[in-house]
Amino acid sequence: MGHVVVLATGGTIASIPREHGDYVASLGGTELVSRAGEVGTVRAETLFVKGSYAFTLDDLYKIAQAVGQYLHDPDTDGIVITQGTDTLEETSFYLALVLERRKPVILTGAQLPASDPHSDGPRNLAQAITVARDPEAASWGPVVVFNGEIHAARDVRKVDTAALDAFKSPGWGPVGLVDRGHVIKVRTVRARRVLPATVPRPVGLVRLAVGMTGDDILQAAGAAAGVVLEAFGRGNGHPSVAEAVRQLVEAGVPVVVTSRCVQGFVAPIYGDGGGRDLERAGAWFAGDLAGEKARLLLGLLLAHGIRGEEAQAWLAEWAMP
Repeated sequence: MGHVVVLATGGTIASIPREHGDYVASLGGTELVSRAGEVGTVRAETLFVKGSYAFTLDDLYKIAQAVGQYLHDPDTDGIVITQGTDTLEETSFYLALVLERRKPVILTGAQLPASDPHSDGPRNLAQAITVARDPEAASWGPVVVFNGEIHAARDVRKVDTAALDAFKSPGWGPVGLVDRGHVIKVRTVRARRVLPATVPRPVGLVRLAVGMTGDDILQAAGAAAGVVLEAFGRGNGHPSVAEAVRQLVEAGVPVVVTSRCVQGFVAPIYGDGGGRDLERAGAWFAGDLAGEKARLLLGLLLAHGIRGEEAQAWLAEWAMP
């Protein structure tokens, strides 16, 4: 039997109070593993120590590079990444976009800091290591293990700011559970193509709200290489938004439509500013993919020079569960 590698990056799971009572990520991988109890042979490495709200796109690439190194190590059974929960769903999806499914890749964290006597961090980490030791877990691709549930990177979202049961997969549910040291598989995750790891191009993410017009979209787009709209409902916007989309697309800036809703698919159905008009203006629709995840996918496609119909095909592949 080989070992599990734990790659630590900071987050609440590694946070303790500092001056003025501020909680700051401080603990490295070795300290986290020591708090997780009897978890077998584990190799700990600290990539960096900070809150995930401070992550950059470069950091996602660095994590992928580190994971990729161990995916080809014959002595490594699986890899666990510990990080802050604020952007955990984005890191997991980025890894799903760029990593082959060679070995289990697990992400976890905590809602309560390391200094809290009731912190959920040690339990989450122990369960993540359990899943990482199961070779069949590789078939899911990168997953989030949290509070006894296992969630696919494409589907998972943080749904609560503070509750221990913070991560869910709206509309789909977990792919598995961890119970008394056993991994229970609930559903499969279909295989998809992946892209070579690189730093995504900057893509704007604009959430529509009542009163926002096309001018707001153009202003928010700025110099971004692409734009993702979190539109109303099924993928609708103020009638002037379609004209803004047309201008962006004609300028070579792709526009992807997602929904403000946490569940359900976008589709070009309505006119008078609705999704049909956005589609006619050149926007692409991203199924039930969350806006922040569509942003990462579009950024990666642009970084690789993938545009037009080829980019649409990639989006369609990841837009469905």
